[in-house]
Amino acid sequence: MKKLLVPILLILLPLSIFSTDMDFSVSTSTFAFDDDGDLHAWEPSFGGKASITDKLGSRLDGTITFERDAVNGNTLSARGTYRTSFLEISAGPSFGVLNSTEDDDDVSMLFQPGLALGFSVIIPGKLIVRADSDFALPPATYGDGQVYLQRGELSTGFYLPNILCTVKISQRSSVSINDGTTCTKSITDYGVYSEAFSKGAPFRIDVDFIYRVVDYYVMADDPANRKYAHLVLGGGATWAPKTDFNLYIKGAGSLYTFSLLDHVNDLDDFFFDLTVGMRMTVGSPPTLE
Repeated sequence: MKKLLVPILLILLPLSIFSTDMDFSVSTSTFAFDDDGDLHAWEPSFGGKASITDKLGSRLDGTITFERDAVNGNTLSARGTYRTSFLEISAGPSFGVLNSTEDDDDVSMLFQPGLALGFSVIIPGKLIVRADSDFALPPATYGDGQVYLQRGELSTGFYLPNILCTVKISQRSSVSINDGTTCTKSITDYGVYSEAFSKGAPFRIDVDFIYRVVDYYVMADDPANRKYAHLVLGGGATWAPKTDFNLYIKGAGSLYTFSLLDHVNDLDDFFFDLTVGMRMTVGSPPTLE
């Protein structure tokens, strides 16, 4: 992680401080497979995120994000987002950064280039439909130890009195090369997410119900393949004492875990996610249109 801090800071320093939104968080998870296809309920992996959004025009924002996903790996992305009253469209480059398997730290490719795309259709106060993705472009060559990341989600949110409910399907996956063998690890969530709020109150409360499938796949009928399903209950809280500052915490834990493959036993361990973060706005809005 220390090797990544200096280049990220150099990228962020030139950004304008006028009306800049910042989001910083740290996270941990035990849902990640290791390179051997094992889950370790009490050996969490750690991650974090730093994201800065600057106003580029009356309808255009620019965002730079570095994220170390506690499950997948490191990504650096830059997006431009164009907004109207009912539509948002975003696009930009996305890079996997210094991702490698646990057994091979000699990464021949510093950056794995990719692309980030997304759009949202919004009916204010009624409905939000969103699709979003980050994906690695096909590499010219493959080498042992390299890891290629991909992420995508599709969601529909609708408003009830003082509640935003969202139905979402999302997936995070990575493809790695080990001794010439391709291994795919993925986490797929099918969830219902709710956020309760009250006008003028500084707190918002989240409650989530998720069916999570974690997959470790080498090849068809390989005994090393693993596929587990988790019934997950999640929740969180956001405290916003001011309009330009808030603190948030989100977590999720497995209520029940079972194998989806006949040759693999169920698990009795408890698995969890946890994220703690801060969002704030600094500076004042620009006057240019």
